[in-house]
Amino acid sequence: MTTEIVLPKMGLTMEEAEVLAWEKKVGDFVEKNEVILTIQTDKAALEVEAPADGILQDILVKEGEVVTVGTVLGYISNTEKQDEPVNTLQENDSPVDEPKRIRMSPAARKLARENGIEIEEIRGSGPRGRILLRDVQEAIAQKSLKESKTVTKTVKNTVSETLTTPRGKGKHVPLTRMRKVIAERMTQSFMTVPQFQLKKQVDVTNILRIRNLLVSSFEESIGIRLSMNDFLIQAVALTLKKHPRVNASYIDSDTKPYIYEHDDVNIGLAVAVDDGLVVPVIHHADQMSLAEIAKRRIELIEKAKKGILKPEEMSNGTFTISNLASFEIDEFVAIVNPPETGILAVGQVREQPVVVDNRVEIKPILIVNASFDHRTIDGADGAKFMIDLVQHLQSDRWKIF
Repeated sequence: MTTEIVLPKMGLTMEEAEVLAWEKKVGDFVEKNEVILTIQTDKAALEVEAPADGILQDILVKEGEVVTVGTVLGYISNTEKQDEPVNTLQENDSPVDEPKRIRMSPAARKLARENGIEIEEIRGSGPRGRILLRDVQEAIAQKSLKESKTVTKTVKNTVSETLTTPRGKGKHVPLTRMRKVIAERMTQSFMTVPQFQLKKQVDVTNILRIRNLLVSSFEESIGIRLSMNDFLIQAVALTLKKHPRVNASYIDSDTKPYIYEHDDVNIGLAVAVDDGLVVPVIHHADQMSLAEIAKRRIELIEKAKKGILKPEEMSNGTFTISNLASFEIDEFVAIVNPPETGILAVGQVREQPVVVDNRVEIKPILIVNASFDHRTIDGADGAKFMIDLVQHLQSDRWKIF
């Protein structure tokens, strides 16, 4: 008996991966759930575990090769029958496959039918391979991504030769896997998501005062340095709780599109890495204190810089924050990260003249630009969200510990 070692889907946007290293060689004994190889996706290096006990019988994909999700990477043979050929039928095996009963929840079956998803193509994540609602939602997202790629390819083919053919001296720089995925996702967002932007100024006097009071105690007690991002994450999370339509996703179904409002508030934070960026996610941010957010933020950024983020640490985001203050950028506009409805672009704090009670005062001002999916909300909805967000940022209502 043999068991296939299949490249698993370890993230919503994962479509392919490079085999970095096999931790075992042909003939080695492996145990179920033991790390058997390491792969590199567009976001991180990840470990793949053995699906069964046995002998590593064959390696089909060599180190350095890039393959798509679902590809068979190799075979594990049962220890008692390790000499059995991979394609040999047992004496009692029938060459005719029996119909396979697909196990799935009624809600998942209904959602798949409404969105034209073939249930035979869905890999279930529940017990005994049962297809759950989240499996169907992921299949819908993948279908949308594939359709957008078709649109992108069509547009590319219509671009003139003047724009596609390099002119003058230069060099050809191949895209890294991360750069390629970023290009595809940003093109998808720009072409398929109608977006609008709203801009507000924030007087961060209170935040800076509170931060200065807490910096020393935080470093001494828990060894963490509080940052502007921690305040932004908590303020955005609590504001999203008041505006569930902004904490939502537009599901573009062929038969009946709908809006999915998320119960959880999960904030993604864009982190620059070599030749790209990743977006680790702070889950349940609305339930966390500034200290908890700061601790988790530091952990995720360190992992992002090392390229060791786990798939679950980059998934299920409901809103993203992108902060370029460290690059001394005053303000900018960010592109929505589908299937999220909004993203907040944050610049650096600058001293600016502000009129207060008919007097000109110098205040620390932060400019925030939000981009929203117009399919999910309208301008008034976005404006109300921004007003509440600024009010929170300018207040002294913070959960510190």
